[in-house]
Amino acid sequence: MLKVAETEMRQMGLSDRDITHARKAEQRLKVMMQQCPQSTLRPQAELRLRQTQDSLAMHNLQVARFYYDNRYIHNKSGLKGAQDRLKEILEKYKNFCLTDEVLYRTAITYQQEEEPDEAAKYYQQLVRDYPNSEYVEKAKDQLNIIGAAIPDPDVIKKDLPVCEKPTFMQNMMQQISGSANVTTSHDGILITKKGEGTDLIDKAIQNNGQIPDSALQPVIQRAPPRQPLNQSTPTTSPEATTDKKKVGISIQPTSNGPLPDRVNPAVTPATRPRATQTPTPKP
Repeated sequence: MLKVAETEMRQMGLSDRDITHARKAEQRLKVMMQQCPQSTLRPQAELRLRQTQDSLAMHNLQVARFYYDNRYIHNKSGLKGAQDRLKEILEKYKNFCLTDEVLYRTAITYQQEEEPDEAAKYYQQLVRDYPNSEYVEKAKDQLNIIGAAIPDPDVIKKDLPVCEKPTFMQNMMQQISGSANVTTSHDGILITKKGEGTDLIDKAIQNNGQIPDSALQPVIQRAPPRQPLNQSTPTTSPEATTDKKKVGISIQPTSNGPLPDRVNPAVTPATRPRATQTPTPKP
């Protein structure tokens, strides 16, 4: 199940592309961790799930950026769409690397909707939980404008290193070959290109993690047994029978003994016994 999820990850590409493979990988990794909680591969599955969810969260963030930076700024539309995408990230992907930016943008959307109290909650969470973020000073300025309190930073999180953002080359490698840090082998993966529910992994997911017996024991259609030939009944080919019918000859089975000389191929004119010739009396 882990290897099949990794094959989906190889096809993810950048986060601004189709996220169908990312959603499939996330689903299969969650099922693997649920059905096999004691597996020794669980640490690898958790890492793959983190990478997959980062891609899904990044997709939502890019959509939110587009809604706000392009539609709302120029046409005053798309604010609610951006807010919904940002809130989905905060609810589903709590370990996202760019959560500080998500908090800051979410607070801005509430400010534009003239809800300062809601905006202050996200600004305060940003200042408290991400003290090393580049958005902290901006959040403090907005809290002063709103007139809300500025919380003290979390001591533990203050010592945490800043989340490393992917470099240009890492983005390029991901665009070319999907997720670069995947250990799936290139052979031995028994899945089809377009399974759509027909692969073994899909059947296992539908059957609570167990592969159904019908999938492991294919039905084999056996040919009917060949009937033994009847020794006492001579067989003739269709061609021979057709030829015989043309000349008006029929073949009938005989009991013990050779066939009549008229149809017995072993009897030739040279071997046919001569009949006793009786002189015909002259008139």
